[in-house]
Amino acid sequence: MTVNLVPTPAGPLLKRGRAAWIKPVRAAGSWLGSMTTAVHVRNFNFRIDEPVAVGGTNSAPTPMEIIAGAVNGCLTVVIETVAGELGIRLKQVETISEAYMDTRGFKGTAEVSPHFHEYALRIQVVTNAPASVLETLRRQVEKRCPALNLLRDAGVPVELVWEFSTDPFAAGVEVA
Repeated sequence: MTVNLVPTPAGPLLKRGRAAWIKPVRAAGSWLGSMTTAVHVRNFNFRIDEPVAVGGTNSAPTPMEIIAGAVNGCLTVVIETVAGELGIRLKQVETISEAYMDTRGFKGTAEVSPHFHEYALRIQVVTNAPASVLETLRRQVEKRCPALNLLRDAGVPVELVWEFSTDPFAAGVEVA
């Protein structure tokens, strides 16, 4: 038996007929039990899970860890795009996010928002570009990154630390 609490039309969830520059983003998820969801996006499949301590199986990142990783990935894509437009040759880009959320919001034990309350992001870029061009890169990336602006529009205080160098940074930083 299927029960629709809110009637939905067959087909897309949102109306069609949008302007050509409006890009759709779609995802589907199936609950697998024990706080685990199988997610399908385009031709990709991945899982989202929770730690054992909160009822998950710890087999995949949490939803909020996926969001933090998405912010890192989105910033990197925008850095590469804007650098290309400005003629900047990138040698290395590293991003490290650290965010804090008040779990009482999710648990329903306090009247606080369940999303991030603080977000810090370190962006390390290795290039030989002059400082004047790097400032333009920084401003444009911060203006044009959808994920970063989603956080800001949600009222999350975001601290960005940009580090530019001609020498390589330690790559593949692992976050505990």
